[in-house]
Amino acid sequence: MHPEASVGDPPGDVAGASDVDPAPSPRWGWTRLVRRGLGVVLLVLVVAGGWLVWRGIQLVGALRDAQDDLTAARAAVSDGDVAALDPLVPGLQDAAARASAATGDPVWRVAEHVPFLGEQLGAASAVADALEGMATGALPPLVEASDGLSLDALVPRDGRIDVAALRTAAPAVAQASAATDAAVARLRDVDVDALVGTLADRFVPVRDELADLATQLDGADTALATIPTLLGADGPRSYLVLVLNPAELRSAGGIVGSVLEVHAVDGQIELGDQRPARSLARPEATVLPWSAAELALFGDAPARFMQSVTATPDFGRTAELARALWTLDTGRDVDGVITVDPVVLASLLSVIGPTTTPDGAVLDAGNALETLLSGVYLQYPDGDDSDAYFAAVAQAVTAATLAGGYDGTALVETVREAAGDGRVAVWTADDAVTARLRDAGLLRDFLGDSERAARTAGVFLNDRTISKMDYYLATDLAADALTCSPAGAATQLELTLTSNAPADAAGTLPVYVTGGGVNGVPAGSIATQVLLYAPRGGTLDEVTVSVDGGAPVTVGPRRQEQDGRQVAALDVVLTPGQTTSVQARVTTAAGVETLEIERTPTLDAGRHGPQLACGA
Repeated sequence: MHPEASVGDPPGDVAGASDVDPAPSPRWGWTRLVRRGLGVVLLVLVVAGGWLVWRGIQLVGALRDAQDDLTAARAAVSDGDVAALDPLVPGLQDAAARASAATGDPVWRVAEHVPFLGEQLGAASAVADALEGMATGALPPLVEASDGLSLDALVPRDGRIDVAALRTAAPAVAQASAATDAAVARLRDVDVDALVGTLADRFVPVRDELADLATQLDGADTALATIPTLLGADGPRSYLVLVLNPAELRSAGGIVGSVLEVHAVDGQIELGDQRPARSLARPEATVLPWSAAELALFGDAPARFMQSVTATPDFGRTAELARALWTLDTGRDVDGVITVDPVVLASLLSVIGPTTTPDGAVLDAGNALETLLSGVYLQYPDGDDSDAYFAAVAQAVTAATLAGGYDGTALVETVREAAGDGRVAVWTADDAVTARLRDAGLLRDFLGDSERAARTAGVFLNDRTISKMDYYLATDLAADALTCSPAGAATQLELTLTSNAPADAAGTLPVYVTGGGVNGVPAGSIATQVLLYAPRGGTLDEVTVSVDGGAPVTVGPRRQEQDGRQVAALDVVLTPGQTTSVQARVTTAAGVETLEIERTPTLDAGRHGPQLACGA
């Protein structure tokens, strides 16, 4: 025992040791620090999360308010009532400012880098930026220029359109169009499928409203950039208007029935010479150099007869031929070529009102097609007489359109629908204007070097009967879903042709309508050349034909290559009541994942056929 130890002390204890705490463990000190740090982080996350939730509520409210204003703004632009934008701009600017404030603070921007959450917040920021661009960069210029942006400015007054007013308004529309396009491009980069439902429900309507508005402003921008030039603001212009007759089909929509010469200078529009197409000179040799492929597919008629210049599906080529034939016959050159058809004339009658025909009858939107494409041939069985009647009606409708006195909104809507259906085409020798027309879908140079060539197939029809029997031809074009692979996208096309001619057509219809068998086609039957074009760089594989639902039979159609496209041509002959289907497999070049099909506009369908995409 140690002498210093007291009696009763616990063994091993040192006197006074009970008054001293043991030394703290370093491990327990770090634990407390980590716990405190985690607590701070958790508190920050809770606060930040609450802040983001609050900002999100603000954003949703702003988007809800903005959607209402955008819907009203799109309707105002569509109706040509640009002045109606004025009361909408403050509300849209307020909504845009609230959306920008909600998405623009540092907490929001930092959180955009967090996985998953960042996708949601980034999409919200994109729509806020798009709204701000619209509210500050697009709509205010339109409001400032509203006096010159009424659609009534496009309605002639005594044959004149105020092109100076259109040019004054053009910069504001160009600025608005550019700002809207930029906003839409920002939103297209967002993966909507990755968004939560609440955000997607607000994001998608705003995006779609902006996309519709961008389309309308792009159209307005094109119109204001081209119309003054087309109407002679930079010097006199002259045009050929080719009025097509779909009762005798050609690839572009119909044989040329009538030709009108139109002159424009500083917005003043006047009708010049007007003639039935069949009265123009018919040279012995082709009026322009004619390729071997064109000769094999169309013969030489399109390069010799004005009626047949629309046999080619390429409107640029049609315009060149028509211009050359007109100059050969009259000695006068023109600056451009325009085509319209009776469907367009009937639509114009719904805008300008009825017109009186040469025989004193009233022609309106309801009876125009039946009168022009069928009734006239019963009343005037002689071809010269019926062609003269057709030409006189075309001239009367054109003159009434130029006289004005009707609603500009209705006119623009009619022209928009006709252009969308491919029933109006415009070509001009001015390269800058031509580029604009191509972008607007008014040129339709199917065989040209457009970037669409690699994804566009074609199905076109040319009458072989030398008749007006196509009034009784019904058409339907369908396509299977795309089969996609690295080698290209493929589909099976099916064109169905049906003759609705009366069973006794050979004996009851005029010879000018039936053809009378002059081309080897029995009177009352319909003979049609079917042209099948592959996309440029693609292939056209097996072609089969089935009659009245029978088994498909493989055929060996004439095949050519034209401007980098494979093309097959075959003739189909229908007796009254008969149906024939033509099937063909079309494949694009490697790497192409969409396919569009252009077709001949007929009485029952416009220019645009099925549009397909891989994965759709």
